[in-house]
Amino acid sequence: MIATEVQNRFITESRSQGIADCWNGVYPAMRSILDAVIKAQRGAGRPTVDVARLERVRRELGQQDRGTFKGCTRSPGAFSISSAYVQVRAVLAVTSIGDPDAGAIHRLAGELADAITEGGRAFSAAGAVPAQPVDGGRREQADSEQTEGGTR
Repeated sequence: MIATEVQNRFITESRSQGIADCWNGVYPAMRSILDAVIKAQRGAGRPTVDVARLERVRRELGQQDRGTFKGCTRSPGAFSISSAYVQVRAVLAVTSIGDPDAGAIHRLAGELADAITEGGRAFSAAGAVPAQPVDGGRREQADSEQTEGGTR
């Protein structure tokens, strides 16, 4: 990882360093697993996985590694813990259980999951405002719009 630490105001510095260390140790393996699976699936008559999705995961993992991943077009580039977790799980889905790096990839997924949980608790403790209904609070309209044909 070019950025040597993961920065998030809701997780501890030691956890962020642990994530960075895990990431640096396993990123090359995740990249080679994706490369091998994508190459094999392209050569297959009938692919058994969504190759375009794996290519996107591979691209986003590279962006995470460089610290240039953007959750949306207007956000600054950074390492996203929750997006990295989703991407690592996608790698695990195509990783053989007998792969020598499978354990390290699982440990990274666990570190990311723990950081997400820890961050969520800190976010709640910080007095975060609960999500508001999309319709601006008009519950009767929102309920009727969600039912089939607008009837109850």
